Amino acid sequence: MEAALYAEVYLVCIIVVALLTFWSTRRSTRSVEERWLVYVLLAFLGNFASNFFFKLFNGRLIGSEALFLPASYFFKTLYFITLDIGVFAWCGYAETEQKNYIFQRKKTLRLLMLPLLLPIAAALVNLKTHHLFEITPAGAYQRNFLFQVQMAFLLLCSMVCSVRLLRHARRESDPLQCAHLRLTASFPLCILAAWMLSFIGESVPVICVCIMVELLCIYTGTHNQQISLDKLTQVNNRQNLMGFMNYKLRNHAETVFLLMMDVDRFKVINDTYGHLEGDRALTTVSSVLKHACGPFKKRPYIARYGGDEFIIMLEGSENDLSALLESISAALAAFQSADAPYPLSLSIGVAKYRAGMTPKELIAQADADLYGHKNGR
Repeated sequence: MEAALYAEVYLVCIIVVALLTFWSTRRSTRSVEERWLVYVLLAFLGNFASNFFFKLFNGRLIGSEALFLPASYFFKTLYFITLDIGVFAWCGYAETEQKNYIFQRKKTLRLLMLPLLLPIAAALVNLKTHHLFEITPAGAYQRNFLFQVQMAFLLLCSMVCSVRLLRHARRESDPLQCAHLRLTASFPLCILAAWMLSFIGESVPVICVCIMVELLCIYTGTHNQQISLDKLTQVNNRQNLMGFMNYKLRNHAETVFLLMMDVDRFKVINDTYGHLEGDRALTTVSSVLKHACGPFKKRPYIARYGGDEFIIMLEGSENDLSALLESISAALAAFQSADAPYPLSLSIGVAKYRAGMTPKELIAQADADLYGHKNGR
């Protein structure tokens, strides 16, 4: 009865994670973050399935007497391998959530995979040495000293990425993104729970439920992020902007500035070179703005207001505003494409928030300043 209940809990987790994986892979286009999330889901789907079949064979719910021991070793070994891969994939997802694409560089990825090979090799060698785990002929599952080493290693790796996520969240101005990063950073607690529960015994399948809930929350947060992003430029869309402005104008410690900007001669670019080139100009501008806002301690909020118009909200001092304008100018010069047949430039209007102003009034003031600059030229 205990083995059947254990298997049923894992089966429910398998179904939920399989659905998340299916919905994630159905998207026609996926960001780098979403691709790493798919890797995490696939790894833990394999992890849950291997432990599910382990319990079926080890509990003698299926299979013959001659089959249960080799099948138990096989699926438990697969369990540890997929656990290692799952934690590694989560680290890749955590890094890309910080816009750190170190896991995307092939040479660096090969180096980062070297530590992953050690626990995988330990799981395979365990079939001969039994230093990681052992299954007695009677079916008793026993963890050995290498299990403690492996769990400590996985916890350490995930904790490093978790701390980096929390530090990144402190710089994030968007409260939704900040909450998502903090929730993602809680993943090492699942590893810690698995380690602590291992001292109780194999009969408590709480760890799979913890990981399933964590994956469900991460998937929901990622999905909400995609809803709030502009599909072309991958910055916040207008709907998310208005919600953020309402929040920020009520909750700010320093002065709030709003920068309204548009692409100079954008209609000429579209009419002369086509809409695909116009799209390319907009994605270049979004890259420029992301790069320009990156160094700030409190990351400015970037959104596409509509068409070729972008908005940045900055919370800081007049010096921060001057530094941001200079950073945008420098980034725009650095991102100029050598093969582009036109110069790419921006017109920028600035508005300073005054007590009692509504989001629409702040936008209107920045818009008026923008067109004042354009008319002046």
